[in-house]
Amino acid sequence: MTNDHGPSPLGSGSPYSDASIYVDAEAAPRIMARLRDALGLVEDDGPELAIGPVRVTGAPNDYATGRRAHPFDFLEWPTVLECEASEGTRAEVVQAVTAVLEALWHGGFKAVAACDFEDGLPARGGIDRYLYPAPAPDGGAVFSGTGTWWRNLMSPGKRKGRNL
Repeated sequence: MTNDHGPSPLGSGSPYSDASIYVDAEAAPRIMARLRDALGLVEDDGPELAIGPVRVTGAPNDYATGRRAHPFDFLEWPTVLECEASEGTRAEVVQAVTAVLEALWHGGFKAVAACDFEDGLPARGGIDRYLYPAPAPDGGAVFSGTGTWWRNLMSPGKRKGRNL
């Protein structure tokens, strides 16, 4: 994301200067309006929101496929919210992005953040809220929680005799 509002105290190129939040819903203006209401920003009715040191804008995702994507394929979800830090500390940026994610989740939206600091966000930016697809022995798909998905990567020979 470009920073056209002056330099950030975080430093240009800081991993905390931007984040993208993918939302599994159409109509970015509707999502922004719901976010504005949920965060109590009723006096701010412009195309972007200011949440602490973070500016949030919403737009259609250019990489959306037009089909309902599985949560694991969140990069194909129809809407992306771009979050840009224009000032503030790392902790303030994490707090602001957390507020956006939690407002979306409480509003019933599926949302996942993609950024360099997602491990510092609740549910690792949202990815832990959804099940990972794992290959099934018959070639279909089985869904398992994030705590066991790695077990499916083990070769079948190593799994024999183990109660996984």
